[in-house]
Amino acid sequence: MKHQVSDKTKQKGKYFIFGVLNTVINYGMYEALALLVFKEDGQLWIATLISGAISIFIGYFLHSRFTWKDREVGKKQLGKFFIWNVLLNVAVRPLLTAFFGLFGFLYKFAFDICQGIGLGFSYEFVETTGNYVLMTAVTMVINFLVYDKFVFGTKREKEKVASEKETEE
Repeated sequence: MKHQVSDKTKQKGKYFIFGVLNTVINYGMYEALALLVFKEDGQLWIATLISGAISIFIGYFLHSRFTWKDREVGKKQLGKFFIWNVLLNVAVRPLLTAFFGLFGFLYKFAFDICQGIGLGFSYEFVETTGNYVLMTAVTMVINFLVYDKFVFGTKREKEKVASEKETEE
């Protein structure tokens, strides 16, 4: 018997792939801007702002074209996407970062393992990377739910008709 993957499972897979890709792009842009352009003290926020803004539009493009391609897409969805991501970056991510900052025992454990196997990572690197990974994992789950229900919550008209016909049969 052949196992079929559900549309929702495929959608989650696409979301994960494009979410990770967008995160890598965002992080790469941030690092490049921080190391090459905004090197002075007090300028890192500019690198964060620019990479974050560009990342929002890349994320919208990828998710609207591939992950939720059967949903309504337009200025309204772009506005919702942008507003949610600004709220996420201003309020949710800092709260999660503060919460995961309490996991010092976990970062110490990871640091000790790194030292034990000869990786020369500093404790600060292990702590900030661990915090970023945990915060990103949680925000990706939250984002999937918000994008699916709020941002891209309305199916395109032709998709609605096809879905209704399948239900009737």
